[in-house]
Amino acid sequence: MARFVIYTRSGPEDLGRADVSLAAQNRDIELYLADYVSAPDILGHYCDRLTSIEERARNLDTALSLCQETGATLLVARTDRLPFDDMGFAPFFANAGLALRVASLPDAPKSELLVFARLQAQERRFDHRQARQALPDEITTRQTYQRPRGHDQIEQIARIALPLRHRGATMGDIASELNRAGITTARGAAWRATNVSRILSYLETNPAT
Repeated sequence: MARFVIYTRSGPEDLGRADVSLAAQNRDIELYLADYVSAPDILGHYCDRLTSIEERARNLDTALSLCQETGATLLVARTDRLPFDDMGFAPFFANAGLALRVASLPDAPKSELLVFARLQAQERRFDHRQARQALPDEITTRQTYQRPRGHDQIEQIARIALPLRHRGATMGDIASELNRAGITTARGAAWRATNVSRILSYLETNPAT
């Protein structure tokens, strides 16, 4: 009987991505277990719901420890559910004692998953550079102007944040661009990833803004 420890994660960078919602992750994992595993033994299901990019995925640490103690396989829906940017690849791929399976890549061994994860990381870096370069010069260069208020300020934020988000920029990338453009939050503070997440949620529910 194959033993598994399931791990799912959602974070502010996933805003608007239905393919990585917790429901979608659980669905993909259930499909994998139903189609590829006979009588799986689930030792635990751990989930991290992160509210900022600085927050550590603490339940992942618990899941990894349980896998080490029991020899169970760590099962995730997608490779991007693992925080490679924060933890690197070694904890997941250099540890011979950790078995790893990805539901969306059901036949891939760890060696192939490592290649795929590295390619994804390169693609993310490229997308972020492309998003930055796509900004007009007048936005990327800090300007001196009176800070817009109310509706005008929301429009200014939307003109910067929405195109970046559509190109795959992270919340941190968008925060950096808003700060670089000289725009502050409603309280006059510098932008952080959590602020960006909130304003994007507002813009999604108020598309006419």
